[in-house]
Amino acid sequence: MTGDFMASDILMVLRIGLVGLLAVGQTAAYGDDDSPLELELEVGAEYDENITIDAIDSNARQGDSILRLSGAIGTDILNKDDTSLSVRYSIFQSLHQDLTDFDLQLHGFSTRGNTKVGKVNVGVDYRYDYIRLAGDDFMDVHTVGTDIGWLVAAKTYLTAGYEFRTQSFDDPTRSERNADRHSADAKLFFLLGQGRNITTGYKVSRQTAGVDSLSYWGHTADAGLKLPVKLIADETVFRLRYQYRHKDYSGIDPDIGEKRADRRHTFRAIFEIPFAEKFAVNLEYKYVISNSNLPSVDYDGSAVRASIGWTF
Repeated sequence: MTGDFMASDILMVLRIGLVGLLAVGQTAAYGDDDSPLELELEVGAEYDENITIDAIDSNARQGDSILRLSGAIGTDILNKDDTSLSVRYSIFQSLHQDLTDFDLQLHGFSTRGNTKVGKVNVGVDYRYDYIRLAGDDFMDVHTVGTDIGWLVAAKTYLTAGYEFRTQSFDDPTRSERNADRHSADAKLFFLLGQGRNITTGYKVSRQTAGVDSLSYWGHTADAGLKLPVKLIADETVFRLRYQYRHKDYSGIDPDIGEKRADRRHTFRAIFEIPFAEKFAVNLEYKYVISNSNLPSVDYDGSAVRASIGWTF
């Protein structure tokens, strides 16, 4: 898909997407609820004060309106007792009204296996992402990971995992950004009952790129709150999330003459409002404070997003 969409084209796609989403949902309502297939469709709009692409440290230094389209299909290949194996394909497209060079298209294929050993849940997964930027091949990402989880107290669930990620860029001029990343993480889920929970997590990452100036040690801490609220619908869910990300790079960055250091705070507030059958409206506000001695990564800004989604 090329990146030369005008505002009228975006509005036309939005109208078609909304009509199609409602039509598909109405048709599926007459289907078999026990179908092994899981389907998801979402159409949304966003305004972001500062358009960026983190993978290449690109920053437009201006805002734009964005049309967001996504879908996914998945199924269980195996589901017996405590053991399951599933596969999933997903697609995502962003279309910017003015900054079309930032249009992203992502195709993802993933598979996940789960089993239980005693009281411990064990999982392993693999994901491949093919990403296009402004209609051109951009990058490929392979991710493989394993995790365990168990109830450590009456209302406290702990997970721990390891992940290996490798990325490669199609543009030879970006080959120094080809990188491998090893990560380990742990999360605690405090189950408060009646749909309420608090989550906390920590991740440590080591990325090794083609040059030391793009290799780093990273640390990520996050916390989240989930609450059911009575807003429009009784099943409305409110989520509040915070993430702190800390990166220290290994080599001198030639653009700034010193080692790069990034510190980023991200705040999110989300409402998930169900309506009709299998439909939901999602509203999100995000605020980012990104501090860095690399100018293109030093910024702050907010984004607002609204979408309608359907699951079956």
